[in-house]
Amino acid sequence: MFSVSWKVLFAYALCSLGLDIASDPQTVLPLALAPWTPPLGLSLAFLLLYGARYAPWLIAVTFLISLPIYGAPGNWLAAVWAATLLMLGLLGISTWLTRGLKIDARLSSQRDLSWFLVAAVVGAWLDSGVHVFARSPEAAPDVWAWGADLVNYWVGALIRLLIIAPLVLVHAGHDWSAWRSWRPSREMLLQAITIALALAVIFGLKYTDEFKFFYLLFLPLIWVAMRHGIHGATAALAFAHIGINAILAWRGLHAVAVVEFQMLMLGLAITGLFLGMTVSTRRAAEEKLHQREAELNQAMRLAAAGEMTQAIAHELNQPLSALANYARAGQAMLATPEQHGALLAETLGKIDREATRAGQVVHRLREFFRGGGLRLERLSAEELIEEGLAPARRRAERAGIAVSIDLHGELPHFMADRVQMGTVLHNLLVNAIEAIESGDPKTRGIAITARRLDGDRLRFCVRDSGPGVVADMRERLFDSFATSKPEGMGLGLAISRTLVEAHGGELWLDNMRPTRFCFTLPIKPDRTRTRGDRAAKIRNPE
Repeated sequence: MFSVSWKVLFAYALCSLGLDIASDPQTVLPLALAPWTPPLGLSLAFLLLYGARYAPWLIAVTFLISLPIYGAPGNWLAAVWAATLLMLGLLGISTWLTRGLKIDARLSSQRDLSWFLVAAVVGAWLDSGVHVFARSPEAAPDVWAWGADLVNYWVGALIRLLIIAPLVLVHAGHDWSAWRSWRPSREMLLQAITIALALAVIFGLKYTDEFKFFYLLFLPLIWVAMRHGIHGATAALAFAHIGINAILAWRGLHAVAVVEFQMLMLGLAITGLFLGMTVSTRRAAEEKLHQREAELNQAMRLAAAGEMTQAIAHELNQPLSALANYARAGQAMLATPEQHGALLAETLGKIDREATRAGQVVHRLREFFRGGGLRLERLSAEELIEEGLAPARRRAERAGIAVSIDLHGELPHFMADRVQMGTVLHNLLVNAIEAIESGDPKTRGIAITARRLDGDRLRFCVRDSGPGVVADMRERLFDSFATSKPEGMGLGLAISRTLVEAHGGELWLDNMRPTRFCFTLPIKPDRTRTRGDRAAKIRNPE
């Protein structure tokens, strides 16, 4: 009836059995608030990862592995009903998270973790209610006692969810076969020792209560989270909680003290998870930015190949013209070879050299040309501006340049190649920043504007407070290799113009002082132009 993997069930059984053995249900009387029993977080993690089809099997496995530890239940019907009710609740939560909210089961973003925390709160109340109201109803119900037990069980259940489930989820995609050769680094060992020392200080000082120094656990947790992100934070939390509960079991503290510690542990867990997720999210954003920069570089290379065709064709034209002249001269010398033998040999050598030179030019052209057309996707004006501004934002901040963005009205989405049009806007912004830095004006600002024009077109403009465009550069501003910069190549504007025209738009200098460049893009692309036509436009601009 169900298609399941027995390896998954075996892994669940093994993990659940290990957690049950590691915890003692009689550790904290009368609440049995051991952090691992039953494997609530483990069950939710497996449902999130593998789906609803495993729910009935998880109930069966949980019952089977609990028999040798806890013995047979006194009321089988009540026990099965409670377990089924709890699993159905977890199934509903997992379905809501994955299908309703569409979060990533491996918790890859702050949004995923935030919604998981909400679901954990709900799941903990469900677990608490099932365990409190499933008790043997021999004694008369005490509303106040039930309320206290609900809160106490809820804290323990929430701890189980926030420690076990994230630990399993964030490490689920790892190659576990690599753990055979894994060795902890010195830093990891030092971090574990630091957590152990914090626990020793918290519980080892006799002249004060344990709660006073609990904040010391935050220090190694922050260290681990900042260094290893969410993966390190989940491991550090598990290590710290195992140590805390082992000490609680050893010292046999009263249930009230344990509940107070559970509340502190809850704050520690939430802090550690969100701090670790913040670090991981930031690193992922940096990696994505590096990838975007690599794509921008590739796009610049592809576009430059098309714009450089004219210059390379001119270079190739010289050896070809020389070959034709030498060939005609050789033909004339053949009329009287006895008189021009030496000169004919010299001419043939020149033909060989020019042919070799032409071959080298063609070889460089072939090496520089790479494939790649337009990859159109639906974009907004805000997304395009962010694509071009993100790589240049820090440079503008370091130069003390204020960048303002003005979107006129509600702008529609449009179809464009994100990377290539981001390259255009990025190039205009870099030119503006360099102009301001070279001129050192009193007002240091760049204004980016976007508005809709008649005829279903959008216009983007970049204006800077620099010294303006030199008058003699205006006519050849978009020519290849035309530049006023000492170290410039004169390809940026030429490449940008090619990319804009490949999209069916225009790029022009709108004002010289203050400098203002504008380009337009069609809202709806021309469907008659194929990707190959666009690629050809990029490679061979007219």
